Amino acid sequence: MNLSILFDVFTRILINDFLRYFITAGIAFLIFWIFLRERLQHRFIQKKFPKTKRLWFEFRYSMSTVLIFALNGAMIFALKNTGFTLIYADISTYGWAYAVLSFVLSLVYHDTYFYWTHRFMHLPRIYPHVHKVHHRSTNPSPWAAYSFHPYEAIIQALGFTMMLFIIPLHPLVLFLFLLNMITRDVLGHIGFELFPKGFTRQCLLNWNTTSTHHNLHHRYFKYNYGLYFSWWDNLMDTTHPAYHNTFDEVKERSPNHDSHM
Repeated sequence: MNLSILFDVFTRILINDFLRYFITAGIAFLIFWIFLRERLQHRFIQKKFPKTKRLWFEFRYSMSTVLIFALNGAMIFALKNTGFTLIYADISTYGWAYAVLSFVLSLVYHDTYFYWTHRFMHLPRIYPHVHKVHHRSTNPSPWAAYSFHPYEAIIQALGFTMMLFIIPLHPLVLFLFLLNMITRDVLGHIGFELFPKGFTRQCLLNWNTTSTHHNLHHRYFKYNYGLYFSWWDNLMDTTHPAYHNTFDEVKERSPNHDSHM
């Protein structure tokens, strides 16, 4: 493949990856951390907001993640053009029903990959070299969505690449998958609990993770490894014992709750 074409593709992917992160995290930050901060401070999960220098730390590492994701995207483009992926261009190849099913399968796959690689990165010999950067945000902000050490970013990128060799996916489904991924990443790090009262105790809803679910992971490290769903945490008994009570406590606070922020 012509290197100039590949570089052009990389540049476009880099811009797209940056904008997907910056716009999603930026909108969440402006709405909840700036405009509605005082009004919704009783919904802030922890007691205090992190310092500004921590936010810049998260943003800087997120930029290295964006770069790695873009390099991975350029590699995927090259692989696709040589016929080594299951990406297909015509939606009629499998039909709309499969397109919807493939989106669901992509989420289940990614959640499973994330859970088990996440637990791997918490192994004592692995954690300091790979995952510690992300956990320096014990009280994360939306900017922490991509705040990974480069090694962790590579692990995350490889999971996406592997999926393209397992599940036939249309570019529209890939777009929706990536949009969902960054949206859920930001939601997990937003710091405010936005789901309604009683959400985690509803059997038809509680298989979704919440902001409280991932916030507890950042605070206590060894619980709540799931990304989109709580299935693996429930099955492997890694759900934080105080998860439901913490969620309830946040949702039961009154607007004049003294959060010392």
